[in-house]
Order: sequence, then C-alpha cells, then structure tokens
Amino acid sequence: MKIKVITATFILFASLLSGTTVFAEPEDEGTTTEFDIGYTGPVDIITGDPVTGSGDTEDQLVQIAAGVTYDRKDDRYIYTAGDATIRCSIADGMIVTDGVVLSKDGEVNIAVFKDGESMSDIPAEIEDPGNYVVVTKVDNSETQLLSFQIVNSITGKLNRYLLPGGFSVRRLSYNGEDISHQEGAVDFTKEGKYVVNYFCSANSKEYKLDVEIDHTPPAVTFLGLDEDNEARGPVTFVGMEKTDKVTITYDGEEQVTLDEDNQVSETGSYHAVITDEAGNFIEKDFRILLYLNFNAALFVFAIILAIVGVTVALIIARKRLRVR
Repeated sequence: MKIKVITATFILFASLLSGTTVFAEPEDEGTTTEFDIGYTGPVDIITGDPVTGSGDTEDQLVQIAAGVTYDRKDDRYIYTAGDATIRCSIADGMIVTDGVVLSKDGEVNIAVFKDGESMSDIPAEIEDPGNYVVVTKVDNSETQLLSFQIVNSITGKLNRYLLPGGFSVRRLSYNGEDISHQEGAVDFTKEGKYVVNYFCSANSKEYKLDVEIDHTPPAVTFLGLDEDNEARGPVTFVGMEKTDKVTITYDGEEQVTLDEDNQVSETGSYHAVITDEAGNFIEKDFRILLYLNFNAALFVFAIILAIVGVTVALIIARKRLRVR
C-alpha cells in the first residue's frame, strides 16, 4: 500500500512540471508508461495516464448551450426544439462570407427567413448575402432555432460584430497591423480591411472573418435636373462604377435601363436606386417633363404637315364645289 501511495504522489508531482516527458514505473516489472505532462486534460488518479475517452457518442458531441450541441465528426452545430432538429455548419449569431450548410432531421415544420421574408424551402447551402433566421413551430408558436448573417468580402453591412456566447477573439488586425481588441466584440465603424481570428471555447474550433469595410455610398450625380428634381430633357447618371447596380422604376411600375450614355429621356416619373459592391446605396426621385428629341420632333412636325395638307386640300375642294 505504501508503494502505491508513493508512486501516485510522484506522478502527481511530476505532472506539475512542464515540457518534460515522465516515465512512470508500474507495479508490474518490465513495462514502462510514457506520457507528456504538457497534456492538460483529465488523468487517471492511480496511473497518471491521460484519460482520452472511448470515442463513443458522448466524446463526439460537445454541449454548447441548452438545446445546442456540436458534432465533432460532422463538424455541425445541432439545434433542437421539441421534435425539430436542424444541423448547421456555423453557430448561432455568427457572421461569415462563405456559404452556410443546413440540414434538418425528419419532416418537421422548419422555415428559413431571409431579411424578414420567408424562403420557399430550406436550401442545402445558403450563399446569398443577407440576414437569416431559422424557426420552427412548437405548440402552435414559432421558436427561433438560430440566426446568422452572410456578407460580401467587401461590405458596408457591418458596424459591430457581437460574437456568439462562448466565443472569443484571439487576434484582430486592421489594414495589416494587429490592434487591441475586446474578447467578445469587434467594432467595424471605421472603414478599412479587418481580419478577425476567433474561437469557440467549448469545442476549441477556430474561425476567421476577413472583410473590407466600406460605408461610403455611391458618388453619383444626376445631370439635367433643376432644384425641384425636374428636367426638360434627358437625365444623365454621372460617376457610376462598373460594379454599381442600377434599378430604375418608370411611372411606378415599369422597370427601365439606362442607354449607352447612361441616360433616361422618356417623359414621366422615375425612382432610381444605385447600389455599390459593398451594399451601400442612394435613391433619387425625379420627373422628366414634356421633352421631344430630334427624331420625335421630326415625327411630330411630319404629322402637323400632314394635318395642314389635309386641311388645305379640303378647303380647296369646297371652293371648287361652290364655283360649280
């Protein structure tokens, strides 16, 4: 019994040392146990050997929060509410630039909302930028399972990233230089390039968010408008970038496009939205009053001449009839 106590005491003392490999002599002669005391996990109180688990389901699943586990094998976060279970490649509250993989277990009532609008189905992978919420109906009421955000690598959609619970920032760089940071949040109000390295403390999985922040809206001007946003000729869109997206509504319904000179010229009311690559946008409402271009003027002039000609011909015909 004294030998066992001395052996256990020696092993526990050796485990306090760092960077050393310890050889423990068991009671059976002819065998030697080797372990790295840099190991910080659980150990057997008698032998001092690391306890690594049997590799069963309990070791494969990591509890993240109530109703949330992480599957090491599939690299998926599992969210459960009632009979509803959905697996996701990222955790609730995360912001990413890559696609997000979703899958549900069974034929349960689960819906996905993008920017507040319900999607027709649950895609296997979601790639389009937007704010997403996954919900299920439990006892005739909706329960949120998780939410996440997908942004472009160049974006104006982020002002602050509040990391999910249990996640911490390891390193934060701004324009290529490391800067001080909070552990649970990142401020994106200043424009520039950010690289955020962070991790989940429960499963030790590391993540990286690499984004360029641009909050400046497109610098587009509209030539031809007066102070009342009215024009008596074509309106030209000046200062657009090749990556800008233009949406123009004409008279409240019809969608129209700019011509090769970045102009619109038809008489009517317009609503224009110009969105840049980062998602920043500007809007403009304006009217083009009665305006005749050269071709239209020729056409109208020809019609007037035709009417005058017909009128003159009728007058002459009447005079001839009277003379007779």
